[in-house]
Amino acid sequence: MRKRFVFTAMAILLVAGSAVQAQVLSYGAKLGMGFPGFIDERIASQRITLDLGLTGSVKFTDGIQLMMDLGYQRKGSSFRNKYLDANKKEVPDSSYRVKTNLDYVDIPLYLRFSLGHSSKFYLQLGGYYGYLVHANFTGKRLGEMVKRVPIKDGLQLHDYGVIAGGGIETPIRQGLGVILDIKYQYGLRDLNKNNLIIGNSNPIKNKGLALTMGFYVDVD
Repeated sequence: MRKRFVFTAMAILLVAGSAVQAQVLSYGAKLGMGFPGFIDERIASQRITLDLGLTGSVKFTDGIQLMMDLGYQRKGSSFRNKYLDANKKEVPDSSYRVKTNLDYVDIPLYLRFSLGHSSKFYLQLGGYYGYLVHANFTGKRLGEMVKRVPIKDGLQLHDYGVIAGGGIETPIRQGLGVILDIKYQYGLRDLNKNNLIIGNSNPIKNKGLALTMGFYVDVD
């Protein structure tokens, strides 16, 4: 159901984009930080990762743009856990690092709604598709400590979800500007192919916040 919703939403955006004659095409690049984690994880993730990519847009009006990005994102989670004794109580000074690295090529597709004329605040909403290119796990799995064990074969290669966010766009001169952008991703797909691949039989879904800065250039 959710999968159909995401792909239907993307199809609607594409149809809308082809139905309206574009006024301005733009392209640019961005670089920033990501704060990823897993949905419903018992312990909140404490990691910061790299977020970079290219971006392009079709501007229909001064207030509406269809955006598409192509980027690299490291997702996953990182936190400290503790050993438990036979009574399920924490053993003092027994913490260990649990870390999951998931490297994706991400393709977000979304609509941006701008407010203002010079420096423009904007809101954005859409979906994303991600392809897993590398994955490893450090922590305790099946009662044994492991470090940087490859886990790609036990995970779904394809991820998808919804994105929402906002930011500010500031022109430097005609046809050139900078953006400060914030996006929140909410994954809809269970990443597990093998439910014990990272020592957790519960569904694993991506989530994350990304803060990026970038530039754009209008194409006449």
